[in-house]
Amino acid sequence: MKKTKKILSLVLCVILAVSLLACGSTGGTSSSNNSNQNDTVTLKLFAAWPEGNSNLVGMEEMIQNVSKKTNGSLIIEWGGGPEAIPAAQLAEAIASGVVDIAWSAHTYNISHMPVLEAIKLIEASVLRSGGGFDFVDQLYQDNLNAHYLGAICDGATYSFYLQREITTLDDFKGMTIRATPAYAAFVDALGAGQVNMAAGETYQALERGVIQGTGWPSLGIADFGWEEVVQYIIRPAFYNVDTALFISNQAWNRLSESQQQALKEAAYEHEVWAKSYYTDAIKKDNDMLVQGGMKIVELAPDIAERYLDLAYSAAWQSVLKADPENGKILQEFAGYGN
Repeated sequence: MKKTKKILSLVLCVILAVSLLACGSTGGTSSSNNSNQNDTVTLKLFAAWPEGNSNLVGMEEMIQNVSKKTNGSLIIEWGGGPEAIPAAQLAEAIASGVVDIAWSAHTYNISHMPVLEAIKLIEASVLRSGGGFDFVDQLYQDNLNAHYLGAICDGATYSFYLQREITTLDDFKGMTIRATPAYAAFVDALGAGQVNMAAGETYQALERGVIQGTGWPSLGIADFGWEEVVQYIIRPAFYNVDTALFISNQAWNRLSESQQQALKEAAYEHEVWAKSYYTDAIKKDNDMLVQGGMKIVELAPDIAERYLDLAYSAAWQSVLKADPENGKILQEFAGYGN
């Protein structure tokens, strides 16, 4: 009887040990992907712009699309705009995992990866078709502990909004223009002075004559009331607005493979939608500004050609100076100079 008990005890110990090993094995596998197919995961999304801003168009629809694709198992909630985390601090926040998802821009991440200045020079469809998207995604994984999901404002461009009418490139000389890193090199190349200031400080600077113009996406200046203090919209527009969606590695690893795939699909579908949306939205926005008293200045064809050549050559020079190796790789993906 005692022998039987000893045998049973030994069997139970073996079963327990096997069970523990199995649990340990499962845990090791899920350390990079903790969610099962039916687990519900809630992620917080933070943006570089306040809720309702024109740079966040379609955000709710994209969030709903993610929910639909995952049968409600992936929930994305609004975390806040710059009032919660300043736009310039989002990169650090996502790198540390404090932020799950960031609706931000490559521009704000240039201090971590200078080559990202080139993204605005390449159409999203071109970047994806040639393998450049995966290259940029890997840059984010290596340098910011994040994944790049998509160009969510594809189709949006930049314009200058000035207090003076422009007919030649020399007319820019002597001006001071508010510029972000996205187009600072272009402003310099035009011979204008440039100052980097927050969007919220720009109205007063224009009103007081501290600056004579500002760059901004080709729609949305009415969000800040700038149409009251600038008179001219300069065309042609230039570059692509590099607003993009990122997810921290910590948040990514909480998702199942199907949830990850759904999120990537939703971001891509939003990218495609944005391309057609912004073509129409920019026209409507500019028409509204003109009705309100602003004037669109179309540069003469020869001046416009020099204007755009200067915009792209100045930007690529800046990229190659900051990161020659990766800059050349992105030039190849863009087909620039071919």
